[in-house]
Amino acid sequence: MVNHHKMINAAIATLATCAMLLPVVGSANANESSNTAVLGAGYTATKISHPNAGLGEDDGIVNVLNGESTDDLTQGLAERGQNYSWSSVGYGDWMYVGTCYSAMGSTLKYMANTMGTTYASIKAALDVAFNGELFLDNGENHSLLLKINVKTGEVKIIVNAIGGEHAVNGYRAAVEFHDKLYFAAAAKGQPYLLEIDPKTDTTEIVYRSAAMTTGLQKGYSAGIRGLTVVNNQLIASMITDNGAAIVASSNPSAGQDSFATIATQDKGLYNYPACAVTDNVFGGCVWDMVGFKGNLYVTVVTGKGKNTKQSFALLRGTQDESTGKWTFKPLVGDPADGAKYEWGFGASRSGAANMVVYKGHLYIGGYNDPMNALEKAMQMDFSDLYKDLESPVNLWRMDVDEDGNENFEMLAGEANNKYFGDSKGTIDGNTMLSGLGDSDEQSRHLNQYVWRMQSYNGKLYVGTFDISDLAYPATQFANGDILKRTPEEWKKQIEYIKIFFDSLKKNDQNGTSGTTDTDSQEATKPTESDSQEATKPGDDDDIMPLNEGDETSESDQAAQAVEEAGKTDEVAADVATMQQLLEDMGADLSSKQTDVVSPDGVAPQSAETYTLDDRYQFLASLQRLLDLYNKNKQYLPESITNELDKWLTEETLENFTDFVGVLSYLHYSNDETRGFDLIVSSDGTNFQTISRNGFGDNNNHGLRVFAVTDSGLAIGTANPYHGTQVWLLNDGEIKNAELTNGDAFDYDKYDSDKKSANANGLTVDINPNGNTVEDVQYDYQSLTAGTDYTVADDGSIVLSSAFLNGRETGSTGSVVVFYNQGARVRFTVTIKDSTPNAPKKDDDKQNTKPAAHKKANTANTGSNVIGVVAVVAVLVVAAGALFVFKRKRS
Repeated sequence: MVNHHKMINAAIATLATCAMLLPVVGSANANESSNTAVLGAGYTATKISHPNAGLGEDDGIVNVLNGESTDDLTQGLAERGQNYSWSSVGYGDWMYVGTCYSAMGSTLKYMANTMGTTYASIKAALDVAFNGELFLDNGENHSLLLKINVKTGEVKIIVNAIGGEHAVNGYRAAVEFHDKLYFAAAAKGQPYLLEIDPKTDTTEIVYRSAAMTTGLQKGYSAGIRGLTVVNNQLIASMITDNGAAIVASSNPSAGQDSFATIATQDKGLYNYPACAVTDNVFGGCVWDMVGFKGNLYVTVVTGKGKNTKQSFALLRGTQDESTGKWTFKPLVGDPADGAKYEWGFGASRSGAANMVVYKGHLYIGGYNDPMNALEKAMQMDFSDLYKDLESPVNLWRMDVDEDGNENFEMLAGEANNKYFGDSKGTIDGNTMLSGLGDSDEQSRHLNQYVWRMQSYNGKLYVGTFDISDLAYPATQFANGDILKRTPEEWKKQIEYIKIFFDSLKKNDQNGTSGTTDTDSQEATKPTESDSQEATKPGDDDDIMPLNEGDETSESDQAAQAVEEAGKTDEVAADVATMQQLLEDMGADLSSKQTDVVSPDGVAPQSAETYTLDDRYQFLASLQRLLDLYNKNKQYLPESITNELDKWLTEETLENFTDFVGVLSYLHYSNDETRGFDLIVSSDGTNFQTISRNGFGDNNNHGLRVFAVTDSGLAIGTANPYHGTQVWLLNDGEIKNAELTNGDAFDYDKYDSDKKSANANGLTVDINPNGNTVEDVQYDYQSLTAGTDYTVADDGSIVLSSAFLNGRETGSTGSVVVFYNQGARVRFTVTIKDSTPNAPKKDDDKQNTKPAAHKKANTANTGSNVIGVVAVVAVLVVAAGALFVFKRKRS
């Protein structure tokens, strides 16, 4: 028994280190035949990946055959090991996805290597605990870069699993720039940027960080995730031996030499980034980057060391137009560095933050880093976990005034915030508080991360990570686990109290004091069998039996002192109550809750019913017991106080109160509320709920990525049980603008009819279907409305002769028209010149001038939820709870 507990404790410590490394409103009603979920706010969502697989069945987008990933969905089985759509960007009707395979596996392997145990042993324990439902790999790595057609469901693998020195643990961020797609590859020791040409799906590594040496020794994470477009430049975060770095290129297709370093750990980033896997959020480092109003905004994970929970910083980077050099200023961070707001706007729980631009504002969503809290919870310290759930994630936004000053306000947060007062946002007509819910929605407290946000078709979408699916094992801790007392220890301390009570009673029977309540005596009098059982030798050598042969026993001496103080009646009554409380509580010492449902929908099996209300009763008894102990401690013999002082303290009471507080929030998690939340706003302030339960699949604990496609807004989920899923969202309002006369046009600089320079321009017929033009780009350069182009009353685009006559003869320009909603319209214009005696240009000579790409769909994603999965999963092992999952495996 002792060795077994040592082994479990070692596993807990190892997994803790591992974690550091690394509804009409909103309820879904799934149509099983079509896999279309009817959601809130007038939305539906259709499952695109493995459409014939029902909710709760295996997915993962691709299949696996003979141990290899395949995009032939007629072969093999759904590859549920593809746990997360980790990054994504849309192009046409295709959704490009970088996956994270075996979300827990890589973390567990690192842990095994650093803590002197084996991955196989830990995997075996978790397989038993979760009955194989939580996917864990067997040593393989199948992280992929793939694309899925959101209209047809066709899947194509672009880059298969990579081994060797450049093995990729997944692709964590993606962005479009100059009609190419870029993915951030989390390659151990040497992360890199991968370019994809979506016209051919050819790939090229355009930038690779220098191979780390001392950085690996420091435990630096290679999970780069900051990736965006600013001022006609691709901006990417990197990791080096010296910490974080940010690099930029205006022509990334030119390769490594085209990139310049614009910030480093100590130059520009103020030494803020926490990069080691033992830091907050798995060494989150540079977390997110977004371009806004010509500046670069950067959020940074700053908490260094596993016991430091410091919130995020927000920096603004400004580029000098004449020199090209960048300077950075902290807006949120250390006031000593000039920051106006303290870390995380004073929200100490938010370890990181994601951003998106919508309607002239920069939105900032928080992430409560639960790794430290979960590690403490495994050691039966629930204070931080309760604080996280009590004060879940916030949502802020920022604008920039005419003087260039940033102005912030809070849309979701706690009332009476020291910086912003009360929340300005609403959810379903009520004030939106922390967790993105109102005061009546306790289950929203389980939203611990604003995982992704997306501006699309004039609306702002916000998706969350819901911790309830992963934190469920906490409900299966027994009361004795929290108090750190075994049944044997409990029985012995009851026996000590019985002995003292007998001493008090003996004095009373001798007539030396008043008479105690006979009913109390009878109620607390032990039977012979109880007494024998309670005094049996146990396994715990810390509790020594009293020397009953000593004529002047400790209890008799204490009873004599009570008598002399004239307190025998009062103390005896209190001791009798303490004895009864301990006996009643002892019956519930090993109890685990049965009024909860596991992540796979199965209630724990037990011969007895034990509910949250019973937990509250146990807590009330603990409070009463402590009060009585503190009142009478001066009269009790050391045999009692030595034992009770070990656990019956204010600190223990507070911790058990926090434990029950955690369970109270988990109590609100059910089929209607477990899973990610998705909310939407048309004005950036007032939100409606689309889904509360992961589109009806409670195992979808996170909305991981958005992708804007020509067919609508696509969504990729995080599901460590059955694999990631791809859904297409529909509000019933979208109609795409359409070309009506082809997509390739010629423009002649010479008007042969008038025998003069062309002054008519080029008219491209488009049916806008009610949409309005927001931007027109020619070779990625935004054109000036009214000068370079006009929009006709029928929606056609007229490119002016003044603009086209300035293009190089023989060149072919790519034109993209952006609308307020729906798909972009794309066409080409070839420039000709039939002017008599005009100089001829080489037919193959192209205009290659670099140009800005004003609208780039970003998908900077990633988090240490992998670490969360690892830590929370082991709660089951620590509690000794074995769950029975009844769903059939396919």
